[in-house]
Amino acid sequence: MTQDAIMENNQKQIQQYEQAVMEKVKETGTCSAKDFKTLSVIGKGSYGKVLLVEKKDTKKMYALKILKKEEILKRNQYEHTMDERRILESVSHGFIVQMDYAFQSDKKLFFCLEYCPGGELFFYLSQIGRFKQDAAKFYAANILLALQHLHGLNILYRDLKPENVLVDKEGYIKLTDFGLSKMGIKGQKDAKSLCGTAEYLSPEML
Repeated sequence: MTQDAIMENNQKQIQQYEQAVMEKVKETGTCSAKDFKTLSVIGKGSYGKVLLVEKKDTKKMYALKILKKEEILKRNQYEHTMDERRILESVSHGFIVQMDYAFQSDKKLFFCLEYCPGGELFFYLSQIGRFKQDAAKFYAANILLALQHLHGLNILYRDLKPENVLVDKEGYIKLTDFGLSKMGIKGQKDAKSLCGTAEYLSPEML
């Protein structure tokens, strides 16, 4: 087989895989975007945005994460996106954000997540500068229990930073954003890729 034929075959396999991935992202329940009332934009990123919404029938507020399918495929993030959905669907823990609904349109994916009115832990650090010892121990214990639960399920989080730690209405933390997480990690050599946010990487890693 020539090099051109191999490349063409690989491209076909990639396209088939992308199609299969998107077909797996089926609507959960009977929800759709029209069942929610948009209240405000609470976050923006390269893949989409997060809206504060109210479910029309229950009046309950959620954080609706909206991802553009085109951007996911363009940046080769379909595997990470599928893993994020699987993790959110399978994990139930007091210190991890809960996903109640997942659905899609022709161009977008929607993850309907628990709303944490306290916002990001990053905001409090930026305002205070440094937590007192008791507060630091409290938040660290919350995070430790969340990570312990994930590790017990062979899930590696891989993106721990103050921006991904939310505060709920009672003051406890909720770990969020599983876009870089990896499933099925059982040994120290199962995850080798370098990932994360440069500002939080150690100097030797940079």
